[in-house]
Amino acid sequence: MALFSRLLFRSAVLVFVLATFAYDDLDQLTEAEPNRDGEAPSPMDLKDDERLSGKSKHARSRMKRDSGSQAELPSSFDHYTPFYSGQCFMCLPGPRGPPGVDGRDGRDGRDRSIEPPVTSGPSPGPSPGPDRPTSGKTYIRWGQTTCREGASLVYEGVMGGKHFTQKGSGTNYLCLHKTPVFDNPENGRQANVGLIYGTEAEPSFGHVIPTLPGESEVPCVVCLAAAKRDVLMIPGVNHCPTEQGWRKEYHGYLAAMHYTYHATQFICLDHEAEGLPRTGGDDDPSLLYPVEAACSGSGGGLPCPPYVDGHEVTCVVCSI
Repeated sequence: MALFSRLLFRSAVLVFVLATFAYDDLDQLTEAEPNRDGEAPSPMDLKDDERLSGKSKHARSRMKRDSGSQAELPSSFDHYTPFYSGQCFMCLPGPRGPPGVDGRDGRDGRDRSIEPPVTSGPSPGPSPGPDRPTSGKTYIRWGQTTCREGASLVYEGVMGGKHFTQKGSGTNYLCLHKTPVFDNPENGRQANVGLIYGTEAEPSFGHVIPTLPGESEVPCVVCLAAAKRDVLMIPGVNHCPTEQGWRKEYHGYLAAMHYTYHATQFICLDHEAEGLPRTGGDDDPSLLYPVEAACSGSGGGLPCPPYVDGHEVTCVVCSI
């Protein structure tokens, strides 16, 4: 509101100044204007001059205009009007005029070289392809060296875990890369460290996984299920809930450390698991056994039925 008031005041002052200059110029014009026909002034004109002699310049100009003076304004008078170069800079805008004529057609640009736009930041990586999926979920296929059809290989490895007699180190099994890289190692085994050993499958798998030789080390492979948002291991069954859109990656048998040794995690060992060619002796302190259902007459075990005491528990890895 204060800004509007200041603008209004300045506009009023400008109008007043312009009007003052206009009156002065008009007064000078009327005083200097000769008779249009080149004749001597008439007695009436002399009488009017005497009547106006005692008036101010503005009053004389106003009286002459009121008496019907037809004096024409010179071109210099435009300097004191709200017009500049034919444009009124103090007038309100008028209605929009009609659209103009369309311009000429441009050149077709055949002779111009078009350069690619310059972009900042790191250069994009390789484009996705059949062997380079854009997204997905990873999982470990225990006991195998290849991924199923439709999944891509991340890396091959060997299964490792803690010593079955030791309390420390990790309780989970790991898929260690088959070609390790050591960074600034210290030679010799140290005292204050954790230890990880190769994992050996025990002969008790023989009757459920005949492809796995007893007392052999277990391979593993990390796979990428392309365009999947989740991967789930389901113990107790060997099929996926396909009605919900899940797809089977592999199925097998639940496996873990012997129940009398220090605990490890449960994993799903492939039903066609293989042994590493370099092994075959009972040399590994990280062990792997099949897992059986345990029922109890007192009600402390699994619900039997449907579970059966002593039966190996199946498992399946599904993706969606």
